[in-house]
Amino acid sequence: MDTHKQNKSRFAVLLIRERKDGTIRQNRIKNTLLAFSTLSIIIVVTILVSALTANSSNLRILNTAEYKTMVDELSDEVKDLEKQNFELSTKLSLLSQTVATQAAFQEAMEEEQMEMSMPSAFPLGSFGASTMQVEEDDQLTLIFTASEGNTIIAVGAGIVESIEPDERYGNRLVIDHGNGYKSVYLNRGRPFVRAGEELGRKYILFVVAGDNKELGFQVLKEDIQIDPMEVMVIAG
Repeated sequence: MDTHKQNKSRFAVLLIRERKDGTIRQNRIKNTLLAFSTLSIIIVVTILVSALTANSSNLRILNTAEYKTMVDELSDEVKDLEKQNFELSTKLSLLSQTVATQAAFQEAMEEEQMEMSMPSAFPLGSFGASTMQVEEDDQLTLIFTASEGNTIIAVGAGIVESIEPDERYGNRLVIDHGNGYKSVYLNRGRPFVRAGEELGRKYILFVVAGDNKELGFQVLKEDIQIDPMEVMVIAG
């Protein structure tokens, strides 16, 4: 039987280098040298990849630490903002309560002022006895008689609009209550107020004496005379 020696494949790397004088130098790298060179390259590449991987891990750890620091700082800022928000909310609540209290107080004052401006009080003081009747010729005028020493008072807060002579009663004093109502007082006594003066409810207008025991009383609404009993409140 013929036996043939098996040919082994060989390969080499040819390196060509040109010298400065222009000559060409060739170098062959055989299989063994090539394998060693290849293995060396693989080892170097492996080392480089490992180094880069380690650096990347360190970088990731560094970034995580930085992020944690940023998160902690942001958390502190959020806590500060929450504290400021709570303080502002508390101040706003107190301010709202104050405003509400002031508004309620102002509303109560306005209601009280409106109530005090209504011509609903009795026009005589509480001293002595008094009587009341309707004038025969004018059913919308009330006639009061009072004991000497008693007082004629404003039935509501307002401003003295005018004080003029009256043929029958001596004086005609008009108070404008600022809400569409006016009260009129007819009496012979000396007025204790003057035109333009601002008065409170039950302010003394006249003092009843010997010749001015009679009071004529009228109420106007929008300058139209009405029955005083529609607004007057008689206590007791």
